[in-house]
Amino acid sequence: MNGGLSPPSVLLDGFERLRASVMLKQSALVFTAAMVLNVCGFLVHAIASRQLGVATYGAFYALNSAAVIAALPAGFMAPVVAQLAAEFRALHDDGHLRSLTKSVAFGFAVLGLLYLLVSLLGAAAFSNFLRVPVWSVPLAGLFAAIVLCLGALRALAQGTQDFLGYSVSNAVEGIGKVIAVAVLLSIGLRLFGAIFGFLLGPVCALIYIGRRLVQRYSRAQPHSIRYDWRRIVKAGAGAAAATITMTLMGTADVVLVKHFFDAHDAGLYAAASLGGKILLYLVGFVPTVLLPQAADRHARGARTREVLVASLLMLAVIALGGLFVFYFFGIDVLHALVGHAYDAAAPLLVTYGAAMILLALTNALTFYGIATHRLGFTVPLLVCTFATLGAIAAIHPTLTTVVEIMVLGNLAAVVAVAMSLIGQRHHTARPQAAA
Repeated sequence: MNGGLSPPSVLLDGFERLRASVMLKQSALVFTAAMVLNVCGFLVHAIASRQLGVATYGAFYALNSAAVIAALPAGFMAPVVAQLAAEFRALHDDGHLRSLTKSVAFGFAVLGLLYLLVSLLGAAAFSNFLRVPVWSVPLAGLFAAIVLCLGALRALAQGTQDFLGYSVSNAVEGIGKVIAVAVLLSIGLRLFGAIFGFLLGPVCALIYIGRRLVQRYSRAQPHSIRYDWRRIVKAGAGAAAATITMTLMGTADVVLVKHFFDAHDAGLYAAASLGGKILLYLVGFVPTVLLPQAADRHARGARTREVLVASLLMLAVIALGGLFVFYFFGIDVLHALVGHAYDAAAPLLVTYGAAMILLALTNALTFYGIATHRLGFTVPLLVCTFATLGAIAAIHPTLTTVVEIMVLGNLAAVVAVAMSLIGQRHHTARPQAAA
């Protein structure tokens, strides 16, 4: 024997390297498309904030935040839809994938129409709460409906590992937003142009991903599907809690400020929120990497703590660097994002950035809990989330107070999730190794 690999081992080693190479390329593709979407999002706000002025930009930002909150069900169901699609793909079952695609598209389309109806019927009440024009509420409802459907179809693409379609849809959305908003604002449409242009990006992405799914599965023979709703609810519980927290802690404060403060202060708060979210987006990849690695180790009965520690160290380094930039160059960051009219928001930037870092930390811990089947954090996390928003609604003398409550609430959420994970450490059943 020459001590080398046997032919089967050589083939297996080659296959593993090929699979790792494919995964690396897919990850790079998805990451690049996500960065395109995020950068385009900031470009849209840079354009809108300069063209609209402080007060009108505050209205636009609040309507956008309200629509994101309304689209929460897409976040609940996306992991479940992706999991179902992945299972059918593993079986090469295009017939069930066609039926799944049809039922998901129809179900979310009906839900989207319901959103639009509610926004039409409740336009007066919502406009009074947000202090925005009545006509803008149905547009926000339409935006939420489109985002809802787009999220569901992207989950199908993700589950079937169509990362090219998934990535292109992200890029199409971002680029479409920038072009539409820039054109509509340049012809003087102001708030209507900003909202309508912002929703045209998701419309283009929805058309693209919808046509791609139809082309892939239209020729397959459809097979009926029986949904195990008990399993679906159980599988989505942890993801739902994490999604609720990420969405509400990242957007609901903007809606509340728009209601309780005057238009100018709401615009300043929107600028601080936009800047602070840079840090949230910068570390957004950490949970994405943490989840599969922790889940893989947990499934093999290996220790998962090292993966968590490495991920949190990565988050800490990026977060501290971001806070350093905000502390010494915060005014320059604001100038680059929204222009000189929002300089009064600069004192809020570091504190809001700290709140977003804590929110990112909470998100990473919840993904770790999902990966290791420690879901006891669900109730404490939701309690902290709604308590924070309740505190803002009850105590809001200044914008500074609101941001400080955000920091304390997110800190409480981090502690609650961490204590829950520690408490379940010795009670989590590991999968039995195969004989």
